[in-house]
Amino acid sequence: MTSPPLDTRTRRDRRWFTSVYEEHYGQVLAYLTRWSDRATAQDMAAEVFLRAWTTRESLRGAPLPWLYGISRNVVLEFYRGRERDRDAREAVAGRERRRGTSPDEASAVDLHIDVAQAMGTLSEADREILTLHTWEDLDPADIATVLGVTRGSARVRLHRARRRLARALGADGTGG
Repeated sequence: MTSPPLDTRTRRDRRWFTSVYEEHYGQVLAYLTRWSDRATAQDMAAEVFLRAWTTRESLRGAPLPWLYGISRNVVLEFYRGRERDRDAREAVAGRERRRGTSPDEASAVDLHIDVAQAMGTLSEADREILTLHTWEDLDPADIATVLGVTRGSARVRLHRARRRLARALGADGTGG
């Protein structure tokens, strides 16, 4: 028995989805790797693109913020019920140990550690919005899409998170 022929829309959807996958897989994987080890991130990326395929009709606007929103949900589901703060601190410490530094890099590493420690004092929501803006280079409009909030709300949340991070850095004595 042979498969029925693909209709035109399905062929068009597959071509579109293949191009989205090829263009954005690396960015999605990089985002997921920030939250887990590479093997787990690859598994999560597969789940992200499976969900993206099955919910492709819901896409409004650019694909990358939509994919980040799906990625966010996959990460949240993965870590639900775990002690995320403890895991995040261990992951940061592990990266620092693996990185190794020369004397010239010491102050940059110290600053990185100070920022990581200050980020650790923030709420998960603040850490997430700062990560989306800084690491993923998303603007408030795209952050709004990822978080499912209005642009205005994303701008306000980002502003407040930056202010709290600056205070946390200042409380450490690292912010001047």
